[in-house]
Order: sequence, then C-alpha cells, then structure tokens
Amino acid sequence: MPASRWSTRDVLPFSAESLRGLIANEVPAVRYAAFATPEETAAFGAAMTEHSRRTSSISQVTRLGISQYQQGVKGSREEYFGAAREARAEYAVIFAASFDPLTRFINALSALGFDAGIMQEPGWGPYFAGTGKVRNGVSPIHVDFSPQDSEGWAVGSLDAQLAWNYYINIPRTGGELLLWDKTWYPEHDIHQAEGSFWYHPTVVADADEVRIAVQPGDVVLLNSRNYHAVAESADRLAYGSFIACYDGGRLGLFS
Repeated sequence: MPASRWSTRDVLPFSAESLRGLIANEVPAVRYAAFATPEETAAFGAAMTEHSRRTSSISQVTRLGISQYQQGVKGSREEYFGAAREARAEYAVIFAASFDPLTRFINALSALGFDAGIMQEPGWGPYFAGTGKVRNGVSPIHVDFSPQDSEGWAVGSLDAQLAWNYYINIPRTGGELLLWDKTWYPEHDIHQAEGSFWYHPTVVADADEVRIAVQPGDVVLLNSRNYHAVAESADRLAYGSFIACYDGGRLGLFS
C-alpha cells in the first residue's frame, strides 16, 4: 500500500478543517495553542505526579494511569475496566486539585461540530481516557493503531486513530515529537524489531520527517497510524489519550 502524502509540512492550528485533514492523513499535525494557562498547567502537573498511580510499559516511560493495551489486550477486559473505574476516581482527585483537561478537550472538539465523547465498549461501558506519561530517554519509532492488536474490541475496527498530547513542562533536554509521512501497513512489519513494538529506521527511510518542539500549555494532535517517535528527553511530562474515529465521523477518546 502507498505511504501517506501530506499536502503541507506545517503544523496547522486547531480547527474543524485541520482536524478533518488530520483524520484523512493530509497534514502532519494540529496544534491547539494555549490550551491551558501556565498556572493551570503547573497545578495540573503537580497534582498528577503527586496523586496518580504509576505503571510502566517500556523502560523509558512512567505511565500515570492505565492502558487499554497493557491492562486490556495483554490482560483482560475484567482487568482493564476494573482498573478504569479506579483510575477515573484517582483523576477526579487530580482534577479537583487543578482543572479537568479531559472535559475541556472533549468540549473543544464538540464546539467544532464533532460528535465527541468517551469511547464505549458494548457490554462493559466507558473506556478510561487521559493518561500522563513521564519520558526519559528515547521513545523509538512506532505506531499506535488499535486494529493492529485489539480484534474483538470496539477500538479494533476504527476508521482512523488520532492521539492528543497536552504538554506540561519543558523537558530538561530535547523531547521533540518526530513524525514521518508514512502510514503503517502490515507489510511494513518486516522492519519491526523482533519481539518488540518499535520499528527500525529503515521503515521510514523513504519518508519525509517533521520535528515539533513541545510547548507547555499546548495540545498537539497527530494521526497515530503514522510512524512517530520522541527525541532524547529528560523528565518530559505530558497528558492525553487516543481518539478513535469511527461510525463515519464520531470521535471516542480512550487510553
């Protein structure tokens, strides 16, 4: 299958048109500048790191919350949806001590005319959405696309998948987001590291690259089926989730 081909290398401002372009994989990324004030961002980061549970998926990432892949696909629906209830209660404490970026972001999507909310799993209820991540080191080239690994789940049959990240701090080093103009297809898995989630650089050798510096208080959205990575960083803190694009235009947030 062909790689994606962006119509621009620019990161576009947050709008209905730019989001539709991102879903269609016509643009590299969308930035919602000044999503939160410096005061809100500082309060939220402090509350999140103080109160949230800490888990891990790879050595470079401390996860402040849970993951549908880690607790669900690698665990079970019972484990994931039980942990989701507990994690929502924990984040309610965090939001009360600062502000609620999850609801603010869903409301922003709705204000642009999208049917947006928390993703639902038939028979189980709402997914968890909104996880913090502290990154140290490099996050290697990878994709996030639930149809790869979530057959039988509601998120296993999406039209497209986005990710949104609200940046909390300026990393002590680096931390840029790296995006490539290439969409994952199964035949690319010959480039995948054996027994791991990441891909060798050969998978994007023929693709254009865009680097995005992170700015505290901003949200950046990307099409997570495109190959992406995070440059070497220290104490890079962000919060966000995936966005399932399904039923011909509905948006469902999940982590």
